[in-house]
Amino acid sequence: MNIESEERTLKLIMFISFVGLVDAIYLSYLHHLVSQGVGCPTQDLPGLDCGVVLASEQAKIFGIPVAWLGVVGFLMLIVLSLDRFLNMDLERTYYNKILLPVTGIIGVIFGSYLTYAEAFIIEEWCPFCVVAFLLTIAATFFCISEYGYEIKELISNNGLEKKT
Repeated sequence: MNIESEERTLKLIMFISFVGLVDAIYLSYLHHLVSQGVGCPTQDLPGLDCGVVLASEQAKIFGIPVAWLGVVGFLMLIVLSLDRFLNMDLERTYYNKILLPVTGIIGVIFGSYLTYAEAFIIEEWCPFCVVAFLLTIAATFFCISEYGYEIKELISNNGLEKKT
């Protein structure tokens, strides 16, 4: 891995995550509107009613709107990648190389369940939710392609000791 390649990847992860953050903030706003009884912009499109999705019981976990969790997830990706980008020479950002793919994988697993719920439980699609999921997949792909070897090394070493 070279520095230029890592910098490009980190910029790409930050960009994708920023777009995802904007989408998640918008979803949070829509969730608030739907909870107030206002419709969703896609409510007149057959099979694409985000209002139905955002009003479903799958739209909250432990009383927390899922869209807010998306905001937190994308913020984590932005902060971890920005910290690594600005401080590549510092030892502490070694753990960002592990946390970035792990954060992305958690987001993909969570998004997979939510997409499953849209398709088979709710039977309606929220286009903004699908965009958030696709952005999560894209950011995770770049995290894994750049830092997947760190996870593999961590597993093979059975711990968090850095190889010297």
